[in-house]
Amino acid sequence: MENQINDMINSEWVSLVDTLKWPVLALITVLIFRKPIVDLINRVTKVGYGSKSLEAKQQSEVKENKSEEVSVIDRVVGLFRPETINMFKTAISQESEFKTLQTAEEKVERLTNYACVIYIMRHFDIIYNSIFGSQIRILEHVNSHSSQTKASVKFIYEHAKQNNPRFFETYSYDEYLAFLFNFNLLRKDDDILSVTILGVDFLKYLTEMNKDVNKWH
Repeated sequence: MENQINDMINSEWVSLVDTLKWPVLALITVLIFRKPIVDLINRVTKVGYGSKSLEAKQQSEVKENKSEEVSVIDRVVGLFRPETINMFKTAISQESEFKTLQTAEEKVERLTNYACVIYIMRHFDIIYNSIFGSQIRILEHVNSHSSQTKASVKFIYEHAKQNNPRFFETYSYDEYLAFLFNFNLLRKDDDILSVTILGVDFLKYLTEMNKDVNKWH
């Protein structure tokens, strides 16, 4: 009976891995962001229920081996069950195809590029979830029209403000543009606006991923 249950679980994992489309590794994406991970490790010292608590295995090992340096990624991996880690390792192996490569250098480069792509897409996802559709339109307008200035693209802001007057009552045009500057999507040289290389790639990402650019505001 136990073997049947294990076979069924393994089958479900294989089916799940097969349905994962590149890039699927939200877990690995999270591991890339060091500060949130450190904060997580500092907060999570014990797990349990009620008066009974079970110290996380990985953290226990860290305490017992204080002289041994453990990477942030290894510490976070220790928070998750081996079955979960192995499922995503299988997905990494299938998607990166690094096992088809011959040398260790090739495999490292493939996995590094794989992680880099996930990092980029995670970063662009964060921007996309925060950006307004009208701000995307400013990027598109500046990217396709030369010699644009803050004054010449303000009509896009004014149009958004007209459609949502209450929201923009406390959101000035300078603050609105600051979002694009702060995320290094837009730059200004001698009053002339231009889309940065990162901004161009962000627009390319929106197109390739078929993201809705007609978001609210």
